[in-house]
Amino acid sequence: MTQTSTWLDDSVARWETQLRKGVLELVILLSLREREKYGFELISGIANRSSLELSEGTIYPLLLRLAKEDLIQSRLAQGDGGAPRKYYSVTPHGRQMLAAMTAGWAKLVASVEALATSETNQ
Repeated sequence: MTQTSTWLDDSVARWETQLRKGVLELVILLSLREREKYGFELISGIANRSSLELSEGTIYPLLLRLAKEDLIQSRLAQGDGGAPRKYYSVTPHGRQMLAAMTAGWAKLVASVEALATSETNQ
């Protein structure tokens, strides 16, 4: 591997990490929009439905922040024969935010796609 390709790979990896961090709130709200989920279920569901790999160290602080912002709420419930689990769900305020974020995301994707398409056609 050349020095240039290593630099490029490292730069792209950093950019992708920042991009993922920027959309995690949207991803979590989208994942919770249909029904409540507990933390591990949320992590594995996101991983199974996308190429996003989340760790507990990433998701739990974000869930705490979303709860403080009244976008999600949590409740403790007895798990399947084990310790109680904390289940997360979207609040009414969170549903409003999700609608706004989804619209903003669609606009952003369309704008970037328009730029990418126009650049390749010129």
